[in-house]
Amino acid sequence: MKPFRCSVAAALGWLLAACGSAEVRTADHYDPGQTPRAQFLREAANCDKQAETDQKQLGYGPYDPSQSTYNRMFDACMRASGYAPKTK
Repeated sequence: MKPFRCSVAAALGWLLAACGSAEVRTADHYDPGQTPRAQFLREAANCDKQAETDQKQLGYGPYDPSQSTYNRMFDACMRASGYAPKTK
């Protein structure tokens, strides 16, 4: 019975990943706060480069419709830079 549970868990994981948002994160998804616009955009561009590099190394490239690797790295970089995601 154990192999069945593992395969069900793996299938569920793939299903949840496939249902994730295909929207690519951008600076528009974060609140710049009091940071000057030019600095905010510069830091977002740096996060974009970092996320693209990460996706090339760890993601599935054009075969990753959820952009999950890119989005995780972009989010981590923006949060590390002190920016919070905008609330919906």
